[in-house]
Amino acid sequence: MKNVKNLIEQKAFDMAEELREIRHSLHKIPELEFDVFKTSEFIKSKLGEYGIPYKIVLKTGIVAEINGEKSGKTALLRADIDALPVQEESGVEFTSEHDGLMHACGHDIHAACLLGAAKILYDMRNELRGTVKCVFQPAEEGDGGALPMIEEGIMENPHVDGAFALHVEPLEEVGNIQIKDGSIMASPDDFEIIITGVGGHGAVPEKCVNPVTAGAMIIDAYKNIASEFENPCVVTICTFNAGTCRNVVPDTAVLTGTARSLDNKTRFALRDRLIELAETTAEKIGAKAEFRFNQLFPPVVNNADMNRIVIESAKKLDSVKNVVILEKASMTGDDFSYFSELVPGSYFKLGVGNKEIGACYPLHSPKFKADDGALPIGAAIMAQAAVEFLNK
Repeated sequence: MKNVKNLIEQKAFDMAEELREIRHSLHKIPELEFDVFKTSEFIKSKLGEYGIPYKIVLKTGIVAEINGEKSGKTALLRADIDALPVQEESGVEFTSEHDGLMHACGHDIHAACLLGAAKILYDMRNELRGTVKCVFQPAEEGDGGALPMIEEGIMENPHVDGAFALHVEPLEEVGNIQIKDGSIMASPDDFEIIITGVGGHGAVPEKCVNPVTAGAMIIDAYKNIASEFENPCVVTICTFNAGTCRNVVPDTAVLTGTARSLDNKTRFALRDRLIELAETTAEKIGAKAEFRFNQLFPPVVNNADMNRIVIESAKKLDSVKNVVILEKASMTGDDFSYFSELVPGSYFKLGVGNKEIGACYPLHSPKFKADDGALPIGAAIMAQAAVEFLNK
């Protein structure tokens, strides 16, 4: 395809102001999980304006389909569109209008970039070989919307052959992208341990079985658990709740935490070890531990060939300064993993950091900011990657 580089990048930067307005509009209306009704309506209105056909999935999910003039493979581009229950403190003029909610993870940027890529690809559909599905997915934060959308059949008719997704990275400078072969993000599973003992008066602890003591022992037992495994993993206890009175031993105590791994073998071996340690540790003092494991998303595992497509695409864009090859995976999670378990996938990170404007706070911070200059870069690289994939 002749002059694709110049065409795609120029179109993206021609849209720079529009992409900024889209991002700001979405940033003002953050919504949670599947209840992203205003967000979904806004995205549908832009797709309608561009003339791009789409269908609704699970009430607020959207799949826009762009069919090329020539038959071929199908690429899936995904953007998550939900927000977080965070009170915004960024100080931007386009701050959240929904009290207690904020796009603190940059999903407004993801949606804006994908809308830009969709418009670019639709405008050049007569030159496309194959199909591009642009998926605007709710509920990435929390229990996940990817799997329910997949179960609704979005990977078929036509069958998806490969998938791409980007995520903003405020600690990376604008103009750079980050990428890594293999595992790039972890499985973000969580757990609850309900410890049952025998309550009583704090003055006679010998007549009680103190679940607080058992909980402390379990926390100590978990302290070095990650060192037992060959591959990286993380276990963190985040809450410990027990009792209502300073001189009464409670009957129960509850611990909650997160267990994260970069491969499924470690993931389930870690789960089994956590259960074993909780039960045997509590039993040492006569208490009982009930372990509840909440299995969330699998690890995100990148396909090397798909990553090469992203890297090749980045090299064709003058606006991309550096491709940063990550040495270590992040222990955060993303349900894009469900797509990349079914088809080869590439999940990469888009630099949106700029210290001069205060865009240097980490994801999920109430002070999170992003440089809007990254928007056309994100749109261009998503569109370019789709074209490169379809032409392989």
